[in-house]
Amino acid sequence: MKQLVSSLKVIGASGLLLSSASVLASGYHFGTQSASNQGVANSGAAEVMDASTIFYNPAGMSRLEGTQVSGVLNVIMPDGEYSNIKSTTATGKTITGGNGGNFGATTAVPHMYGTYQINEKTTVGLGLFVPFGSHTDYENDWVGRYQTLESEIKTINLNPSISYKVNDMVALGAGFSMQYIEGTLSKALDLGAAANPALSGNKAYDGKSEVTGDDIGYGYNLGALFTLSESTRVGMAYRSKIRHTLEGDLKFTVPAALQPTAIGKSLKDTSAKLNVETPESFSLNGFHQFTPEWAMTADYTWTGHSRFDEIRIKADGRTDSVTVTNWRDTNRYSVGAIYTPNASWVLRAGLAYDQSPESNDAERIASIPDSDRIWYALGARYNINKNSSIDLAAIYVQLKDSTINRKPLDASEKAAGSINGNYSVDSITLGMQYNHRF
Repeated sequence: MKQLVSSLKVIGASGLLLSSASVLASGYHFGTQSASNQGVANSGAAEVMDASTIFYNPAGMSRLEGTQVSGVLNVIMPDGEYSNIKSTTATGKTITGGNGGNFGATTAVPHMYGTYQINEKTTVGLGLFVPFGSHTDYENDWVGRYQTLESEIKTINLNPSISYKVNDMVALGAGFSMQYIEGTLSKALDLGAAANPALSGNKAYDGKSEVTGDDIGYGYNLGALFTLSESTRVGMAYRSKIRHTLEGDLKFTVPAALQPTAIGKSLKDTSAKLNVETPESFSLNGFHQFTPEWAMTADYTWTGHSRFDEIRIKADGRTDSVTVTNWRDTNRYSVGAIYTPNASWVLRAGLAYDQSPESNDAERIASIPDSDRIWYALGARYNINKNSSIDLAAIYVQLKDSTINRKPLDASEKAAGSINGNYSVDSITLGMQYNHRF
């Protein structure tokens, strides 16, 4: 009985652990906060296209006259496929089941920005945007069900900002962030293994854990914009880490056959807590106008993912659970081209290369099947009149085909067994944006 209770504690804790790991993944960076910059693969911060500069570089507000607003809607349509090689339960038994179907879930996300020019030197602004967000949803009988079933994370960041134009060459900016985060994450539990090793992997004895939690955290961002000439600008921006303490509930579903047993009675709903930090980032970007018709943009962004060396979960009545990630800092490179054929239209194209923080197959997580990726972007702006415009953009993101070969890296992960298979993932993101100047 002592061994049984110990196994149940591991199953219950790891149910929270593996799901919560997905909250911290770079794969949960939403990736685009405007349709205008989306058209050049997020390389256009130094161009300062509209009020969305609040997110990319608050110093850019110094170039916006009067009062300006931008409303954005992004729709992400991912396509993710998994093909199993060999996945096993905690007892080493081969898991039977499907490949999970298309685990990507279409998601629509809005963003809003507004700026107000106080005088020739000072401009203030307010942004409401989504910095992190994702949703993966596997079929209930897939072979990786003990790793994850559904993983959804949502964030909303309220970002008041200010810019100050020091002189014709230098502008500075700063902002304060209040970030709300919530998540709903679930996985199957191999309760058959706890009841009888011979029942390990038997779907009739599968349970389920689901964890929900939320929190509000605070951070800041800084920016500088240097106007080297009428045709050339260079910008720098920093966005801080944000500390979160997610507090929520861990709930269990137990099959009817096991509810009267010690297993069913031991899996009680409880509270849980997780301390996390979203990673900081630093960007360096440039803009150059070659001719009245042609311009070029470029951006380099570093993100500090290496702070995620482990994730520690504290669940009421259970010992801490730990998962090791060993993720690395990442680099993102993007370039864009802008063509303005007339006063009504602006056409854009962009290309980006984005690194994954998961450096090898053993550290990949099923709820975040991430890998290095390439962005192909197209966009256009139509100027309705001198005060109003509409941006449309589309990005195709192709992730490098990858393999997951994750075995337990900590004792608390043993109940989930191992997963070994191949991933093929890509996505299309569509963006629409309305801009108006008063």
